[in-house]
Amino acid sequence: MARINQQEIAGRLELSQTTVSRSLANHPAINAETKAKVLETAAMLGYRQKIKRRTHSSETGPSVIWGVLISMPKKFSNPTETFQEVLRGIADKSSLHHSILDVVYHDPADAQASDLFRRMRTSKWKGVLLIYPIAPELAFEIANQMATVSIINNYREGYIDTVDVDQCDTIFSLVKLLKEHGHRRIGYLTWRYRVDAPWIMHRLGSFVEALYRLDLEFDPEGAINVHPGDHLEPPQCARRVERLVRKGFTALVCAADHQAYDLISELAKLGIRVPEDVSVTGFDGIAPPSQAKQLATIRVPYEEIGRSATHQLVRRTEQPSAPRQHILVDGTLLRGETVQDISS
Repeated sequence: MARINQQEIAGRLELSQTTVSRSLANHPAINAETKAKVLETAAMLGYRQKIKRRTHSSETGPSVIWGVLISMPKKFSNPTETFQEVLRGIADKSSLHHSILDVVYHDPADAQASDLFRRMRTSKWKGVLLIYPIAPELAFEIANQMATVSIINNYREGYIDTVDVDQCDTIFSLVKLLKEHGHRRIGYLTWRYRVDAPWIMHRLGSFVEALYRLDLEFDPEGAINVHPGDHLEPPQCARRVERLVRKGFTALVCAADHQAYDLISELAKLGIRVPEDVSVTGFDGIAPPSQAKQLATIRVPYEEIGRSATHQLVRRTEQPSAPRQHILVDGTLLRGETVQDISS
């Protein structure tokens, strides 16, 4: 197979080759959004850039290589709005440290990860940012070799710092919004993914806590795709929601926006309207699909999370044995158009 070059990346993105080259070099003159698009496209295409290092102290240019590890098979790695925001923040902050970003996709099914460790050695990464969950054993092996910071997923052992959104308080604000609009029977829904996604259960835990803090009851029947053996596809989830609505549930908290928008689409096929028949909330703050109503959701500052994670990676590099930190960033409630007031 022919090797991917910068001209092909430039053609795909309709950019000049100079812009692509400067983006890959993390040049401060290129804006963070363009850098993010170039870096992700290069990673998806399997481009390997030749990284020029300083040979004399008088030379200018990057002196540090940060790895950005995306744990997802490339064939499933369509660009996402949230990932682009995270990468923009990383590119923006890392350029202040004269660093180059080496973005790599890793298939979570590859337990040995020999190609990944070869890439780490040959590119001489000084540290790595983890995006999306990987096997804890692999995360700990990486952290034993270099400074490591995880975005969203919290590894509770070793020296892996985490930067995440404050799930507890933000889920509470969603449930409080529903209660203020008269909702008392509220369910929770998530999809099942190909890899373990602990944030699903973290958000479920925050949901249950919010119910009890607000003097509402948690009904396990209203929790969809969280019980052992549950692997419902979106159409099946919609039919389960249909049954819940018949039993008196009036609202549903979805673990993520993309789940909520898919659910709303599936419910429409069953003749169930949102919010007239059931209210739905999400989590992330992504832009709604064409013609879709704006979700009631939590807008997560993913770009700031990317910046904070990069800052934390520099700290971890400078203080490798410092106590592990779990940094929480506030999200913002977006009331949207998918919550119906039933209090009257």
